[in-house]
Amino acid sequence: MIQLNPILPRYAFLLLISISLIVGCQSEQTQIADFNGQRAFEEVEALVQISPRNAGTPEGLRAAQHIFQRLKDFGVEADIETFTDMTPEGEKEFRNVIGRIPGKNDQWIILGSHYDTMPGIQNFQGANDSGSSTGVLIELARILSLRQDLRTTMRQPETGIVLAFFDGEEGIAGYIPGDGLHGSRYMARQLKRSGEDKNVKAMILLDMVGDKDLHFSLPLNSSQSLVKEVLKAAHATGYRGYFSLSPNSVITDDHVPFLEIGIPAIDIIDFSFGSKPGSNDHWHTNQDSLENITAESLEITGSITLQLLKQMAFNLETDK
Repeated sequence: MIQLNPILPRYAFLLLISISLIVGCQSEQTQIADFNGQRAFEEVEALVQISPRNAGTPEGLRAAQHIFQRLKDFGVEADIETFTDMTPEGEKEFRNVIGRIPGKNDQWIILGSHYDTMPGIQNFQGANDSGSSTGVLIELARILSLRQDLRTTMRQPETGIVLAFFDGEEGIAGYIPGDGLHGSRYMARQLKRSGEDKNVKAMILLDMVGDKDLHFSLPLNSSQSLVKEVLKAAHATGYRGYFSLSPNSVITDDHVPFLEIGIPAIDIIDFSFGSKPGSNDHWHTNQDSLENITAESLEITGSITLQLLKQMAFNLETDK
């Protein structure tokens, strides 16, 4: 029989404890909560209580203040940027709501949604266009918050994340020059004038993401490098089947002003929002209501977007 030194097991035990603590700390530092589709749906419900949210109206101001307050509730640094711009109906006042999750480097990823609604539609909620994407971004703000008491993410991203809620996306004259995209054009102009466009790594736009029959068709005017990253994130989360490419489809949306100043940008959009697959007959009608979107679709969208941020902002490996 060989007699073991009784001190050695004690050292071995302490070593195991130390290793476990180190691994546990590393795991905690990289832990990011799962996206909660029901919470996102509740954010949409709260937003559509302010309907319509037409740009330049008191309701539009209330919607901006509501979004700003939700960001502040989560401890996210936020501002309301007020500006004027010419429209086919004359000069109007617009408000972008901007939240910032600072990173370790001086680069940023812009994650965007618009919150305004299309004017002139009776009993219009805009639950999908623009409530769904706004609800997803607000839930992402909760998850990405660095507040310790929320305990959703215990790690600061390598690359900062800007949560941009644009006003004035809706065109009122068929998107003739100077019509629509007011909030995104204003932000792109400001970035270019200040030279900060060089620090923007990518612009990721969400729009119309709550349809019951969810299927994203990535438009041709999206940066191919970001198309690859989005499809990689979709595969990692098990949602690759929800995507197809639209090689002949060019969409005028809030990602366009960023493409025009050389920032890689993509539009994650389901532009078939209707009563049957492939139809778009709910778009810009009073059928764009809460009953025609689902928490499940918001969860799919949010999970893919969160995975995309893990890849691009947190520099984490894909889950699968």
